[in-house]
Amino acid sequence: MRAIALHYLRLPTFLRLVIIVFTVLFLFGIIMHNIEPNKFGTVFDGIYWAVVTASTVGYGDLVAQTFWGKVLTILLIFSGTAFITYFFTQFATYTVKRQNALVDGEVHYRKNGHIVIVGYNERSKDLVGQLHHENPEQDIVLIDRTVKRNPFPNGKIHFVHGKAYEDQVLEKANVRFAHTVVITANNEVSEEQSDMDAILTIIAVCGMSPTARTVVEILTATQCENAKRAGAEKIIHTSTIVSTNLFNKIV
Repeated sequence: MRAIALHYLRLPTFLRLVIIVFTVLFLFGIIMHNIEPNKFGTVFDGIYWAVVTASTVGYGDLVAQTFWGKVLTILLIFSGTAFITYFFTQFATYTVKRQNALVDGEVHYRKNGHIVIVGYNERSKDLVGQLHHENPEQDIVLIDRTVKRNPFPNGKIHFVHGKAYEDQVLEKANVRFAHTVVITANNEVSEEQSDMDAILTIIAVCGMSPTARTVVEILTATQCENAKRAGAEKIIHTSTIVSTNLFNKIV
């Protein structure tokens, strides 16, 4: 019994409230069935009466006939209406909090086989567009610490706020069961710092999910070898690509 009570106390407040509301309605329904078995022939009839009465709908198809049945009705109106009102208030509050947490990047991602993109920039925006053009159903998780809210308001991208090399952030993105992790360079810091952050992220990702494919953008040539040692499967040396394109435009 104590174990059940402890398990109940560990449940989220909203779930505990749901259990209380349905328990109260169920008990009132059983009691009414026992008080007036002729009018409320089954337990279900009693529960139906309790729900209709507590919600103040009042169809009138099942009403108490005896003194104690009417007393029970009064008790349910006073107590049940308060429970139902509080329930819907808490439900609305929970929904708003959940939506805000989702937009703010605080909600854990639960699906598998998704693509994780680290860093919000023009390259990651283009990558998201191409991935969804190729497969509109592709699940994508964006990890970024520079933006405070989900930069993709259409809801197709799950956003996680934080530093990608921290375990709790990777856990929120469910990297353990990701298909691919793409790490883009952070243009808001120096090239050296960006590469160091990228390598740290590779180490953290590979330590948590050895099976996930890792693609990383490196800015300095000296860090390409370190990225390989860290476990990167594919390395994109941006500076070489850009300089080659510039050379081809000039000559």
